This record gives sequence, structure tokens and C-alpha cells, in this order.
Amino acid sequence: MENIAVRMNARLARYTGWAAVISGIASIIALVSVILFFSLESSTSSAQSPHFWGPVSDIAPIFQMLSLLIVALAFYFILRTKAPRFSLISCVIGVTGMVGVVLLQTLLRLNILTFEQEVTPLVFVTALVGVWLVMISILCQRQGILPTRLGWLGIVTGVAFLLEPVMLSAAGGAVAWRVFMSNYLLLAGSVVVFLVSYVGFPIWAFWLGRVFHKAPV
Repeated sequence: MENIAVRMNARLARYTGWAAVISGIASIIALVSVILFFSLESSTSSAQSPHFWGPVSDIAPIFQMLSLLIVALAFYFILRTKAPRFSLISCVIGVTGMVGVVLLQTLLRLNILTFEQEVTPLVFVTALVGVWLVMISILCQRQGILPTRLGWLGIVTGVAFLLEPVMLSAAGGAVAWRVFMSNYLLLAGSVVVFLVSYVGFPIWAFWLGRVFHKAPV
């Protein structure tokens, strides 16, 4: 396997590695905070009290995607020599999805959009990130610059991101929670997609960061 840092400056490779790690950390914070929000703060009795975990769960994806933007640009520079068109298309798709998440989460925090208005477009732009993840994982595998298992993890995680809007559409919308609870097949599928995407991504990000950090000095 070719060292991924051979195609870029060693210092830039390390910066990219840290960006991947920060993105992974932010994704974990987002997952934990959203679980704590729905467990502790979303009930009617706490609706009027100040919330902490809700805002954290809204802000964390912003840092996750801003850090991932650095990774996306790094992959474009790494892959463009041997696959200029494919790498450019994947980069445009990924950057569009990542910027979309940042903008939507920012509008949510500014109270310009409600959760109900924001969550549907959010899963669709997240799906674009999934497309990017699948594309760069396949391309890196073909060029032999990522470990095979890391490439497959990226593909599986990307597919999980892609399935999020499918699950949302099958349920009839973002707030149709009763549909999820009454359809056990849909509920099971949603749980699998949720676990693969929100657990698989930080593992992928940390692993990728380690690959970049192996750059020769």
C-alpha cells in the first residue's frame, strides 16, 4: 500500500490527520449530546428550563463538517493526479454536503429555521457527504493509498448516510415518530442505519487520522 502522505507535504498530511480526528471527536459529541438532550431536556416538564445539550448537539455538527472540509480538499489534491475528473466531482459533492450541513445547523441555532423545517434538508445534504465518502473510499482503494478495511468502512458508513433520507421518506417525514414505533421493520432498519453512520464515522475518522499521521517527517 502506498503511503498516503507521499502525494502531499508531510506537514499538510499531519494537519489533515488532525482535522480528521477533530471531525471524529465532534461527531461523538454530537451523538452523545443528542442522546442526552432527548433523555433529559426534551420532555414537557423541562421545556421552559435552559437547555445545554440541545445547543451542543446543534453546534457539534458544524465543527464536524468544517473539519471534514479540510479532509475533502486534501483527498482532492491526493487523488487528482490519477483521477482528475472523478476526484473533482467527488470533492464538489462532498463540499456541497458539508457546507449545507454547516449552513442548516447555523440557521437552526439562529432560530431562522425550526427543527421540523431543518431536519429534512439536513439528512439530504448529509447524504451528499455519504456519496463523497463512498466515492473517495472506492478511489483510494483502487489507487492503493488506504488500508482495505478502512476503505470498506468508509463505503459502509457512506451508504448508511445515503440511507438516512430513504428511511425518513419511508416514515413519511421527520416528525412522524409514530410510524417508526409502529413499523418494527422500519424501526430496526433505522436503528441499524443510525448505529452504522454515527458509530462508523468516528471510527473511520480516527483511523484515517492515524493513516495521515504516519507521514514521514
